[in-house]
Amino acid sequence: SQPKDKKHYTIFCVDDSPLVLNTIKSFLDEQIFSVFGVTDSVKALMEIFHTKPDMIFLDVTMPNLDGYEICSLLRKQPYFKNTPVIMVTEKASLIDKAKAKLVRASACLTKPLNQSDLLKTVFQHMI
Repeated sequence: SQPKDKKHYTIFCVDDSPLVLNTIKSFLDEQIFSVFGVTDSVKALMEIFHTKPDMIFLDVTMPNLDGYEICSLLRKQPYFKNTPVIMVTEKASLIDKAKAKLVRASACLTKPLNQSDLLKTVFQHMI
């Protein structure tokens, strides 16, 4: 049986599209998840270090730092070695999947995101 004061999870999303950030927010129950969204990938890195989220969603294609670069930088920090990092990509090609593996991402999700895939991924990697 689950304890009554169930854990609250912090999810950090980085995507240069506010629409995607809002979509992720709307898919996740705010009783359980606090979702932080940032559109600027450079600022995001600092925020992630500061927030220490339970899970991170990274858009693959962003100006300045792309999702792979952010993931790779995070994995170099001992604190973020095992934090679930989910790459969000327009098309999950073999190259994308290979790159995601290289930077040790936990999973890949394809846009447009749908709620059931998102929740499945969250619960798979979070719990």
